[in-house]
Amino acid sequence: MPLKPATQSRLYPLFLVLLPILFTCVVFFGYSQAQLLYYKNGVQAMDRQLDTVFQILSLFHERVEEGSLTFTEAQQRVKDLIAGPKRPDGTRDSSAVRLTMGEGENLFAFNSQGTLTVHAEWEGQNLNNTPTPEGRYLIREVLNEGKHHLSYQWQPPDGASPESRISVVRYFPQWDWYVGIVTSEERFYQQFSSFKTLLVLLVAGSYLITAVLIYLTQRQEKLLLSSKRRGEQLAEANQSILKSLAVALEERDSYTSGHSQRVAYYMRVIGKQMGMDEAMLDTVYTGGLLHDIGKIGIEDSILLKPGRLTDEEYEIIKAHPVRGEALLRKLFAQAGTQDSQQIETILVITRHHHERFDGKGYPDGLKGEDIPLVARISAVADAFDAMTSSRAYRKGLSFSKACDEIIRNTGTQFCPQVVDAFFQSVTEETFFHAHHISRANQLLLDRFDEAREIALAQPPFNREPGIPQ
Repeated sequence: MPLKPATQSRLYPLFLVLLPILFTCVVFFGYSQAQLLYYKNGVQAMDRQLDTVFQILSLFHERVEEGSLTFTEAQQRVKDLIAGPKRPDGTRDSSAVRLTMGEGENLFAFNSQGTLTVHAEWEGQNLNNTPTPEGRYLIREVLNEGKHHLSYQWQPPDGASPESRISVVRYFPQWDWYVGIVTSEERFYQQFSSFKTLLVLLVAGSYLITAVLIYLTQRQEKLLLSSKRRGEQLAEANQSILKSLAVALEERDSYTSGHSQRVAYYMRVIGKQMGMDEAMLDTVYTGGLLHDIGKIGIEDSILLKPGRLTDEEYEIIKAHPVRGEALLRKLFAQAGTQDSQQIETILVITRHHHERFDGKGYPDGLKGEDIPLVARISAVADAFDAMTSSRAYRKGLSFSKACDEIIRNTGTQFCPQVVDAFFQSVTEETFFHAHHISRANQLLLDRFDEAREIALAQPPFNREPGIPQ
C-alpha cells in the first residue's frame, strides 16, 4: 500500500537522521578492522626487528661454542650492543646503542625467573610479582600463558601518568632469554592517527550535511504547505465558481433542470460498472456536472427556443463543447500540477461528450476508440437523460423506450462497450433515483452513499437478442 504524503514527509527527516548514524556505524566498523590490520602489520614489523637481534644472539652463541668468547663475555657484549654501555650507577646509556631501532623503541630481556637480564634502567630486578597500573602481571603472562605480543599500561619511574605500550617478545632458549622490543602506543599508531582524523572529519561532515538537509527540507515543506494552502483556497474558489455556473445554467431552463446532475450520476454508475476507482469516479462525476457549461454564454432566445433551430442557431449550440472547454481551462489555469490528470479528464468530457462512435459527431469528428472512454460514457449518459427528460416541445420517453433507442444506435452513435456497461448498471430503480436527486444540495458532491448504491443494485435490463456488443 503506497505511503501517504504526510507519512512520507515524516519519514524523510527520520531517514536523514538515520543516514549519518548508519554511516557512523559503518565507519566505526571499518575503522576497527583497519586498526586491527594496522596492529597486526605493526607487530609483524617489530617481530622482524627481533629477527636481527636473534641473528646477533646466534652469532655470539656460536663464538661461545667455538671457545673464542666466554658465556659471560658474550652476554656482556650483547647487552652493550642492544641496550648501551653500562654507567657507574648501573643504568645503561641507551643513546649509545649501535643497533638501528625505530624512534622510541627499546630492547629488553628477562629470564625464566622473571629477572631482567637486559634493561636500560632496571637490569637485575625481578618483575615476576610487579603488577602494571591495571593489575596485570606481564612477566607471568609471557612465562605461563605464552603470549607473544602485549598491549598494556606502564607506570614510568618518575611518577608520571601511566602510558600505553606495545611489546613483542620471543624466547632465545640457548641463553634462557626472553627478548622483547617495546614502543609507546602513541608512536605505534602515529601514522594511523592521520587516517583516524580523516574519518572523524568525514563523520562530522555527514552530520553537518544532514543538519543542512533537514533545515532545507523543513523550509521546503513550509513553502510547499503554503503553496498547497493557496492552491486549496484557489481550488475552493474555482469550485464555488463552477458550482454557481452549473446552478445558473440549470436555473435558466426549468424543463432541463437537473439534467447535468443526472448525467453525472449515470456516468458514475456506468464508470463504476467498468471498473474505475473511486478517485476516477469522483472526477467523472464532476465532469458530468460541467459537461454543458459552455451553454452558459448562449442567448436565451436560442437556448430556450421551443421550436426548431435554424442552421445558424444550431451551429451556435454545437459550439458549446469548445466554449465550455475554454472556460474551464481558464478557471483551472492556477490549479496545482498534482490535479492535472483530473482536470484533463474533466476537459475531455466537456469537449467530446457529443462525439459519435461512427465519427459523425462534433466538435472534432473523432471515431471509435479514438474517442476517450470517459467521453464515450458521457455520450450515452447525456443522450439517455435527454431522451427521458420532458421539454417544452415534447414529452420525455419512458425508461424502456429510451433503452430501445440506446440499443438501436449502438455501434453508430454509441460505443458498444459502454452500452453493455449501461445495461448492466442502469436499472429502472437507478432511473427513478436519478430523477429524484435534489439538484441544489447534490451538485459537486465528492461521493455517493455506498449503502444506497448497493440497495439500488438490481438485475440488469434484459436486452433483446442480437444487439451488438
